[in-house]
Amino acid sequence: MSWNFHQLQEKEKEQRRNHLYILVLAILVSALLLMGGCSLAEKLGSEEDRTPTIEDELNFQEDEVAAPEQEMTKVTIYLKDQEKNCLVPVTREIPKVTGIARATLEALFESKEEGNLRSPLPVAAKVKDLNIKPDGTCVVDLNLDATKLPEDDPKEEALAVYSIVNTLTEFSTVQKVQIIVEGQVNKTFSGHIPVDLPLMRNLSYVAS
Repeated sequence: MSWNFHQLQEKEKEQRRNHLYILVLAILVSALLLMGGCSLAEKLGSEEDRTPTIEDELNFQEDEVAAPEQEMTKVTIYLKDQEKNCLVPVTREIPKVTGIARATLEALFESKEEGNLRSPLPVAAKVKDLNIKPDGTCVVDLNLDATKLPEDDPKEEALAVYSIVNTLTEFSTVQKVQIIVEGQVNKTFSGHIPVDLPLMRNLSYVAS
């Protein structure tokens, strides 16, 4: 009997150990499953983050749509023919903007040399302001550099002045041009051509 009782005790201990092993194993398996589930959820969450939404698709489509082209318009500027020493009307295509008269004058100033043609104004010439009055007088304010012509010559000065006047009077709203420099009315543009009063269009300096 004592032997059988001893065997029963040993079996009970073994069963308890087995139960403990099973419990520990179950806890470990549960922990692994829980960790795996979290990792999967995070992975799925990351995938969802990378999945484009409808809003993203719409934004992408908007980005793909080409920006509307800038509307252009043709204008006439008066450049100097260096060979003939006179003005020549030249057609330019520039963006159609509010303040087209100023944009046209800036196109004259910024015009690069093309063959015998170039702007008769210094490279540093700038338009500071331009205003067209109801009576058709266009008041254009230039920087001081615009008057610093490379040659002290009345003809060169006349070409510079009337390139401005003739370019601006191409517009039907402009009848005459008052040139001022740094906000001031000067007697002459650069020592020879009077600019103290508004000037009318003058085609005598234009190639026939």
